[in-house]
Amino acid sequence: MARRDLPPLRALTAFEAAARLGSFRMAANELGITRSAVSHQVKLLEDRLGTQLFRRDARRAELTPSGQAYYPAVRDAFDLIEAQTRAVRPSVTDNELTVQVYVTVALKWLIPRLHDFERRFPDMKVRLSTSYFDWDFDDRNVDLGIILARNKSPGHYYRPLFKSYLVPVCSPQLLKGDNALKKPEDLKKHKLIDVYTAEEDWQLWLDAAGVKGVKPSNRLAVDSYILAQEAAIEGRGVAMTIGPFASEEIKLGRLVQPFPMRAPNRNQWYFACHSEHRNKPKIKRFEEWLVKQVAADPALEPIKDAGKAA
Repeated sequence: MARRDLPPLRALTAFEAAARLGSFRMAANELGITRSAVSHQVKLLEDRLGTQLFRRDARRAELTPSGQAYYPAVRDAFDLIEAQTRAVRPSVTDNELTVQVYVTVALKWLIPRLHDFERRFPDMKVRLSTSYFDWDFDDRNVDLGIILARNKSPGHYYRPLFKSYLVPVCSPQLLKGDNALKKPEDLKKHKLIDVYTAEEDWQLWLDAAGVKGVKPSNRLAVDSYILAQEAAIEGRGVAMTIGPFASEEIKLGRLVQPFPMRAPNRNQWYFACHSEHRNKPKIKRFEEWLVKQVAADPALEPIKDAGKAA
């Protein structure tokens, strides 16, 4: 039987973490190694594959087309291994929850609140499965999800959480000078920062604002809202975010909302799980806690009748 032609596991692990987190630094922190070690392992993988996987600069790691094509397969393989590893340890799974959540939501909203869940339920262990690309709920690898649902799959339970609005944000510096942002039409003078996993966002907002003639070529594309916000903080352009996930940066003065108008997103936020699992104690416990957290956040607009499944 032929030997498998597989890259080194360390190189794949470094690549998967850097692609999932969008940062060599964050991957290094997660893996407990140095940033240069992550970069070295990724370079070994690129040499093995004969193609570049990341476009590198000083602050972020952006996937090339080859990286975008390779990452889902590597991620799915790691997810499957992780899921099957959990499956062979049934004695501990009742106290473990794996939550599907977008990286921006995890960093900017969920993680600062998880200490409350851990305090209330000290026997529970919460794992976060973060992603830039998956919009639909995937119950093969997680117990539940906090998702911006585009499609609702049969056999799944969706509980509406809160409404989603599109809000442009930028550095305070862009409100000054000859090309200062004073009205939406002034966006024609500035670079728009696209999240290429949500390409429709800018067009939805521009249509709602009645702005015409913004050239798509005058854009910077990144793969997550958190990277878009970081680029905006650096003055690289105007980012679109899904409020309220830039509220902390706005409060700190690192970002401003140049126009008061917000546009409704086509999709709303849901708690999701498999229909057969919705009454499991650990899932019900997290659902009830999550709904209370949403209700207690003045920056969110809970959906009426949120207790009803969609």
